[in-house]
Amino acid sequence: MNRRFLPLFLIVLLGCVWGSSFILIKRGLLAFEPVQVAGLRLAFAGFFLLPWFVKYSIWQPMKGQHVLQRADYLYLLLSGVIGNAIPAFLFSRAGQLIPSGLSGILNAFTPMFTLLFGVWWFGDKWSKNGVLGVALGLLGAAVLLGPTLIGRDTSLHLGGASMALFSALLYGININIIKHKFGHLPGMVKTAYPFVFVGFLYLFVLAKTGFFDAWNQAEPLNFQEPSQFWKSLGYVALLGTFGSALSMLAFNWVIKQTSALEASTNTFIIPVMAVVWGILDSEALTWNMFAGLLLSLAAVYLVMRR
Repeated sequence: MNRRFLPLFLIVLLGCVWGSSFILIKRGLLAFEPVQVAGLRLAFAGFFLLPWFVKYSIWQPMKGQHVLQRADYLYLLLSGVIGNAIPAFLFSRAGQLIPSGLSGILNAFTPMFTLLFGVWWFGDKWSKNGVLGVALGLLGAAVLLGPTLIGRDTSLHLGGASMALFSALLYGININIIKHKFGHLPGMVKTAYPFVFVGFLYLFVLAKTGFFDAWNQAEPLNFQEPSQFWKSLGYVALLGTFGSALSMLAFNWVIKQTSALEASTNTFIIPVMAVVWGILDSEALTWNMFAGLLLSLAAVYLVMRR
């Protein structure tokens, strides 16, 4: 197989998987509360990645091979909270209020926030393309949210859109933390530890919200005609294992084979895939959403261009 084919195939596949996350959230919400969808998603991801957590926390230290420094644990927990725990809940809550396709479009603003916080907090340099990309991104946000802000469009829930946009902002902060604080760590440490930390924290949240009581009271699983509880649990399991854990494993592998910039080109596919799922699910997508999508994709291109 051509050495370039497999990374390219995985980049496209990752874009499709992450673009499908928003419709899976929507399906999970049919049986669970937003905080439960977020908790289950991260719990599934954390359990899947637990072997790597054990490897670097217990197995290798027992052999005298210490990878992590004391300060790393704090930043890994911070990365888990900022990059996973809070956005997972906000996107789940937004899924109750706005179309899943719009959540995917707003997620596409992540590269612009990454650039802004890199310049603001970490001293990264501006580029001409970066400035133009941020300007286009602001224009795209104005096109998306402007009609609602001036009262011309009452169909869009501004609070839900703000949650999705704030999640993209948190992703941008987290990417800078990973870039500037985790350069000395193996890729699997950067992937596994944040998910395991917040996954186990969310288990307590799930217990407090009555999920395990609902589990015990649910009808026995019938594979031919499963109840809504089991259907939604299956969707969230896919979201956690494929949309979070496995996809991050693949993403780290692609970065090793190519570069972080090339691997991140899946950002172009994510909002398009989210919109396609929204259309197939008969969501009400307005003209300004498509215009905002085009502007955000143009902004992503400029921000990521060398």
